[in-house]
Amino acid sequence: MSAEDLEKLFDFLHKIENLKSTLRYNQTKTGRKESSAEHSWRLALTTFIVAEELKLSIDINRSIKIALVHDIAEAVTGDIDAVLIAEGKFSEKDKEKLEIKAIHQLQQILPEPIGKEILQLWTEYNDCVTKEAKFVKALDKIETLTQLAESGYKTYDKPQFIANYANKSVKDFPELLDMLRIVKRKLRKEFDKGNIPWYEEYNSLD
Repeated sequence: MSAEDLEKLFDFLHKIENLKSTLRYNQTKTGRKESSAEHSWRLALTTFIVAEELKLSIDINRSIKIALVHDIAEAVTGDIDAVLIAEGKFSEKDKEKLEIKAIHQLQQILPEPIGKEILQLWTEYNDCVTKEAKFVKALDKIETLTQLAESGYKTYDKPQFIANYANKSVKDFPELLDMLRIVKRKLRKEFDKGNIPWYEEYNSLD
């Protein structure tokens, strides 16, 4: 690799450092906001562990790569969370436009081969057609719910949105249904602690 390409790698790493301070909807157990970098790290670790333990018939290495890059556009756009979209405060289409522009900006910083691979991985996740992408997408939702269960009921300002947040993605990768059941049980305990109604529909996995 040339010195010029090494400089490009550092330029990219400096840019995505923004993810360390890109704050998400969720909070950590200590009460501070969670960053996109922290979420992506635990998602990647979970991807590796779950794929190994469940002996899934997928490309584990590629799945880990997808998990690591799935939110890197937020280094440019910031986190446009699902709650804003659900409330109609931001459109899914506008979010997609911003993120596509951002991922292309990031791609252009890198040497061509690795830049192209990162773009392909990010696009694969968003298109959600391959088994690997469906797996990571479902785990992404489960990781988010796990964080919510850990942060506790006092952080829940949209409980009705939270309860079935992962259903659709996990339905697309049913090997993770047992994980979703466990996380929902943990969430229900938090709902009960906060005297937040847990409706029968929240038990659904559809």
